[in-house]
Amino acid sequence: MENHLIPVGTHPIEVGHYLLPTKEVLRLMDNLKKIVLNRLPGMIVYGRPRLGKTTALKFALENLPHFMNAPIPIFIANSNSYKFPNEGRFYADLLHDFEFPFIARRKAEEMRNQIVNLLKERAELSRLRRVILIMDEAHRLTESHFIWLMDIYNQLDRAKISMTVICVGQEELLTRRTFFLGQRKSQIIGRFMTHEHRFFGITSLDDIKSVLRCYDSSEISAYPENSDWSFTRHFFPKGYEKGHRLEDDAALIYQQFQDLRSEHGVHSKLEIPMEYFTYAVENALKIYGAHGEQLEWISAQHWLESIKLSGYIESEIYMSLAGSGD
Repeated sequence: MENHLIPVGTHPIEVGHYLLPTKEVLRLMDNLKKIVLNRLPGMIVYGRPRLGKTTALKFALENLPHFMNAPIPIFIANSNSYKFPNEGRFYADLLHDFEFPFIARRKAEEMRNQIVNLLKERAELSRLRRVILIMDEAHRLTESHFIWLMDIYNQLDRAKISMTVICVGQEELLTRRTFFLGQRKSQIIGRFMTHEHRFFGITSLDDIKSVLRCYDSSEISAYPENSDWSFTRHFFPKGYEKGHRLEDDAALIYQQFQDLRSEHGVHSKLEIPMEYFTYAVENALKIYGAHGEQLEWISAQHWLESIKLSGYIESEIYMSLAGSGD
């Protein structure tokens, strides 16, 4: 029986808007719970590019209020890179990312007060008097940026509001912390960098199985919500009916990633960024499934084509070349 309720092009796989509670996401969520429960001021979340760090963080934080049994306002800002850091521009960027109806340029102090008032107002709606700020691409932040964040933190603290700043970025975040240690900038490290979480991509066959299981399970990936149509079932209804599951192809997929790496001379430790892995799965579902070639199931060759189309191997070649150039 086919699911005719979903118009072609509107499924989360086709739109690209869905989140999976993978092992890494759950591990991150456990760490976040500790940070929030203990009212800690900051944490760095780091890893190589394309691992899905920010997406995982959003998923974990969206589910935190259920765990805490209280709403926690969450703000996300991008760390923009400028040749010369500027306090006014930094605050203006934050207000823009917070979708504040900000029009005219104002003095830096006025903009900082607007930010503090906005965070304070939202935090006071929660009985926890807490606010979480995610700084994305945080490896771009300079010492000046952290000092300006500290000013916001201190103003909120005086109003009895706790702010937790989560800095998300690449491995350079660790280098930045080492630099601050050398410069004896303990106030920055103490506020924002005491706790760390290394985010990993897919590194094992078990990891692949657990991700594919999410696509197979209607408890995790049902669409429409609360139906028994998992993502796998939607795109391969006949194969699914006959007992086929993506998880059963995990060993084959794992081997194909390994073979592609060997074939292209990539010898680094296996770590598949989540973004490329999900691209590969999405390619297989979209190209060969119900809205594409309408095959009953995915062959080994089709999996290989889907992995190649993801751009994974080009990324690995680039990373190995960049690494050898250090």
